[in-house]
Amino acid sequence: MNRLRQNLLASLTDSEFPVRKIVLCYQRNRALAEAIAGLLPYSCLLVHSPSQLLTGPELAEVSHALELYQPAGPGYEGCLAQRAALRTQGCRILTLYDWEENYLADAFWGDVEYPALASLLAQTKAELERVEEFSITSELGTDIRFSVKGRRWLAEDGMCRSQALTQLPDGEIYTCPVEETLTGVLVVDGTVSRSWLPDEPQHLEFVQGRLVNCSPAMAAYLAPKAPDIYQIGEFALGFNTACRQVVRNISVDEKAAGTVHFALGDSYGLGRSKSRYHVDMVIRRPKIRTWPAIQLPYFMAD
Repeated sequence: MNRLRQNLLASLTDSEFPVRKIVLCYQRNRALAEAIAGLLPYSCLLVHSPSQLLTGPELAEVSHALELYQPAGPGYEGCLAQRAALRTQGCRILTLYDWEENYLADAFWGDVEYPALASLLAQTKAELERVEEFSITSELGTDIRFSVKGRRWLAEDGMCRSQALTQLPDGEIYTCPVEETLTGVLVVDGTVSRSWLPDEPQHLEFVQGRLVNCSPAMAAYLAPKAPDIYQIGEFALGFNTACRQVVRNISVDEKAAGTVHFALGDSYGLGRSKSRYHVDMVIRRPKIRTWPAIQLPYFMAD
């Protein structure tokens, strides 16, 4: 567990915003929450968010929160209420989505140093901000082109900050394509939000940013989220070398170095699409071409 402890401390440590007290909010797995709390050299309070809303003096003492949540599980509405209360208090939040016990093992975290990852992402984000257009292809048949001109890029580096929702593991840079420029085919061979790993690659055809045709299994998966799920909402690149083994957790698999993912539905304010849903879809071995050309670590050039 030494690697996890190291990464948690790297994420939480900020000389300008020191840790006073941590609340570890869990949805179902108290034993895992206790194990994580035991790694930290800080005063920790455990709260079962679906049944207990932290308020008053106890909330006022808290500077940071760790969330051990399962968004698709029962009781998540209470977890969101807890998050809203913490944000109102100005707490910094580090969320650990769909974690399992094996995430405690050193092997899960590899040799990634989060300060070094943050530096790499900052440099790469500066390069991506020069790019106006992308072409993404793959041996399985992905062939899509789109503009990102004028769109904002965000880097998720695992460093817990104010007014942000930081995740661990982390390591992605993302934006939203200019909707009307995105036309072509995606062939998804990785995890789909939140934990679906299709038995066979899923084909999706887009015209001007809108999904117009797809494989039957994908169509059935998206249908309950209609009608506002069919617009493109995100394009992202992964840079975490410790996340290359597929674990069927989108919050991990989308960070894998050398992968890209696209999302349907809500664009998180980066584009025009608004939806209750945000469905990420990982493509594991893409080839990338950009205009102007830039060097992207871990990615194959087309």
